[in-house]
Amino acid sequence: MLLGIATSAMAAEVSLHGDGRLTGEVSSMDADGTIALVSPLSPEPLRIRGDKAIRVDFGADKQNVDVSGQKLQLINGDVLPVRVNSLADGLMQAESDDLGLFSIPREMISTIQLGIFPQRLIYSGSGDFEGWKRDKANPKSWTIEGGEFVAEGQGMISRDAELPEKFILKFSFTWSNYPNLQFRFAEPKDAGNGRVDRYLLQFAGSGVGIFRESAAKSGNVPIVFLNRASERLRDNRMDIEIRVDRSRGQMRLYVDGEMEGRYTDPVPGIPSGTGISIISRAPQESSQRIANIKVLEWDDRGDRHRTEDRGDGKSDSLIGRNGERLGGSLTGIRRDGDESVYLFKSDFQKEILELPEQEVSTVFIGGEGVSANDSDPDGFTLSLRGGGLMTVDSCVFGSGKVMAKHPLLGDLQIERAGIISLMRRAVPKAKPVISR
Repeated sequence: MLLGIATSAMAAEVSLHGDGRLTGEVSSMDADGTIALVSPLSPEPLRIRGDKAIRVDFGADKQNVDVSGQKLQLINGDVLPVRVNSLADGLMQAESDDLGLFSIPREMISTIQLGIFPQRLIYSGSGDFEGWKRDKANPKSWTIEGGEFVAEGQGMISRDAELPEKFILKFSFTWSNYPNLQFRFAEPKDAGNGRVDRYLLQFAGSGVGIFRESAAKSGNVPIVFLNRASERLRDNRMDIEIRVDRSRGQMRLYVDGEMEGRYTDPVPGIPSGTGISIISRAPQESSQRIANIKVLEWDDRGDRHRTEDRGDGKSDSLIGRNGERLGGSLTGIRRDGDESVYLFKSDFQKEILELPEQEVSTVFIGGEGVSANDSDPDGFTLSLRGGGLMTVDSCVFGSGKVMAKHPLLGDLQIERAGIISLMRRAVPKAKPVISR
């Protein structure tokens, strides 16, 4: 098949077709895709057939990396966290610590995103209970397994997350059987179950919603509710990201990387607390897992690249640092010391503008609507540290390096530590087979 690993072990979680999940260390993955997983379940490595593994997560520790200050989006939707060095004669030169120095034909580029402000990491965890308080009534309801918080039955854990005025809260939620979880945030420290000013993110079989609790009112006011019936969610998994600006009483909700909407707190007296708590309300036979919890300070200047409009897409467009927009043609990019200068010919000026990269927010590269969905449906999606996402037709894991075949860029060499997760794009239909 497509994968081959034969190096030192990597901490990982392997998700199997049929809701199975195993944690351990990936010691090898051969040319047929068979994974050798060192696990406490067996004295010998478990061998998992490659066509039965849907996803491999290579440990939460590799996700604690700031978002890249620049990114390229390709015409097939891939996002590469890189630094753009130059553009000349239809060829762009870019580099990153994980991808090295490489060239990209201009016609394969959709967007250049600059001025992405890295978010300051305040807290990252789920690997231990340091700083957390457990419910005295059910102190053993939450445990730790494979770097994740695991709840079997009902109980609560809480901590002071030092939430700033503007913050980002992220976590991954997986479950079996009957999910029923509440994630409270912006609450007073040691708030407990009494009524206070805070936000409640609730997930049950019928969907996910955010509600506002008020110390002065009974009942919780809905801010947003999404129909996400648990039986429709593949792999019983959901990635949540909430961005909150308490100075304006506004928030944004992202589910699995897609923004669901922007919302305003309808209740006076914005919650000022810095705490978070996680409450499992599921029955004993259900298992709920929380992983990859992150709290970051939110500098919303870094969100410009998410909101800009491409326009008609046939010609190039440049968005300036202060939101000004120019139509025309990006004629080149050149290095000037440690910085880059963008050369742009506007439709309304004869002279070519020379703009330092600090003055540029986004450049849309025009085209004729070229489609690039010719990648192998049996290939993989790689999640890259620094906020990247890449589709590949095949990849081979070697000693410290990953050799990948990209549908647009051809053969690439990637630092092995730069890959956060690997997901098979075509989900197999057969049940998993594990042998020793």
